[in-house]
Amino acid sequence: MCLGRTFPAWQAETIRSVLEIPGVSIDLLVIQERAPEAEGKFARIFRDPKHLLWNLYNKGLVQRRSAASRPVDLTDELAETPEVRCTPIRVGKYGERLAEGDVDAIKDRNLDLLLRFGFGILKGSVLESARYGIWSFHHGDERTYRGQPPAFWEMVDGAPVVGAILQRITERLDAGVVLHRGHFGIVDHSYRRTRDQLFLAATDFPSIAIRRILDGDTSIVAAAPSESKSPVRRTPGNLTMLRFLVTMARSFLKAQWNGVASASKWTIGVAHVPITTLIDHELPPIEWVPEQGSNRYFADPFPDPTGATSVVLVEDYDHASHRGVISSIDVDGDRKARVVLDAGVHASYPYLFEDDGVTYCVPETYQALEVRIYRSKSFPNEWELAGTILDGLSALDPTIIRHDSRWWLFCTLAGTNSNTKLYAFHSKDLLSGWEPHSLNPIKSDISSSRPGGRPFRHEGHLYRPAQDSSSSYGGAIALNRVDDLTPTTFHETIVKRIRPPVTGPYRAGIHTASGQGDLTVIDGRRDVFLFSAFRREIAARLKRLF
Repeated sequence: MCLGRTFPAWQAETIRSVLEIPGVSIDLLVIQERAPEAEGKFARIFRDPKHLLWNLYNKGLVQRRSAASRPVDLTDELAETPEVRCTPIRVGKYGERLAEGDVDAIKDRNLDLLLRFGFGILKGSVLESARYGIWSFHHGDERTYRGQPPAFWEMVDGAPVVGAILQRITERLDAGVVLHRGHFGIVDHSYRRTRDQLFLAATDFPSIAIRRILDGDTSIVAAAPSESKSPVRRTPGNLTMLRFLVTMARSFLKAQWNGVASASKWTIGVAHVPITTLIDHELPPIEWVPEQGSNRYFADPFPDPTGATSVVLVEDYDHASHRGVISSIDVDGDRKARVVLDAGVHASYPYLFEDDGVTYCVPETYQALEVRIYRSKSFPNEWELAGTILDGLSALDPTIIRHDSRWWLFCTLAGTNSNTKLYAFHSKDLLSGWEPHSLNPIKSDISSSRPGGRPFRHEGHLYRPAQDSSSSYGGAIALNRVDDLTPTTFHETIVKRIRPPVTGPYRAGIHTASGQGDLTVIDGRRDVFLFSAFRREIAARLKRLF
């Protein structure tokens, strides 16, 4: 359901992602006929003086520069697709319905679903004109933010994330059946970037829902509708816009200063308690490993998976070279870092696990576009390459577990959604035969997707630590209880947020927690000025500028 064969970029990307699914086709365009505008765009902006600043800002700046709103002509791709042209009939103050003849023409096509990219608030028999109904995006978490503009009021309120849902619409406003849900980050100094990120990151929602149906799960379209009673937000007035623009200007200046003057310094911390205690308790007192050099930091700690030693492998990062290697630290010994693995590219997140008496390490080597697995010849100092299990993939924080007689790998992918979209792969054999999960990405949530440590079991449940980057990169850890994991299904529940210690030097962030026996290791962040990082950032910005 659309306005023609030219679409905003985010809608075009949605259509293309649907068409990539084998056996799926677009069989009908339901095009909304619109009366010609009586006045030009410039005049329309000034028609509403109460919302003049918003109209100038949105039409004159945001949408003109928006990557998500850029028009994409799909005439060639949809050239063979038949169309029905409809003129909606007003129902009440805001609703619309289609003439019965138009509804009958739609029903004659025997469609599985209609994807709504045009028309207003639809009512009447058209809602049942396709087998699985009419699907529509709502860019906001309907449980807390209804109405418009998308992502605006979340930024005004200082919310950490902005939500998005795909819903099967019903007669009641914002009371649709939620088919898929996600939460995305907010760029607190740019509404345009926040809006673009929200619109573009949710474009795979329909394809994920369709793949669930093709896998035999039709329960999502028959679930209970949302019962949200949150207030409906309206277009902001001029005074609200003035305050908003001042806040954006302050946030922009702060972001630019922090971008060049602040660098992250991580180190690892030790607590002699089982990691399972973090499910019900706060962080115990932490012993921090001393920093070793002003340009160097340690992060992503993983303890010996056999429990035979107190050795921990870490990312050993050098700000001057902008590159990491894998080092070992004996946390109950001298706590000195010793390089044990140089992958030839930036390496981090030295994920350790044991299988059949052999210790393996799967470091993050996304720059090499592959996931490598190393076998220990003599832990922790000697390693040999056992194989490449995923190729052509810029995987971040690859995390491998054995679950229900199958190997599983979780990761995110480098790029715009590196902290938001979780991917899973599975195989019967550790070193070969890896396949993607049928619902990839299996989760879209900046507060609980990206892996953040070694999963563990407790009282019959599997728990997966994940990074919460909703407030800042590596701001906290979410402990997720994995409730359902098969090649065609996935569901997990956030049971705990682990935040940085409230005292001590490392209060700015925490993004890895791993345990073995009675030993739990985490990392902690403080933000400092480093001349080497400052020089590199200035050089990068000048290069982009010129």
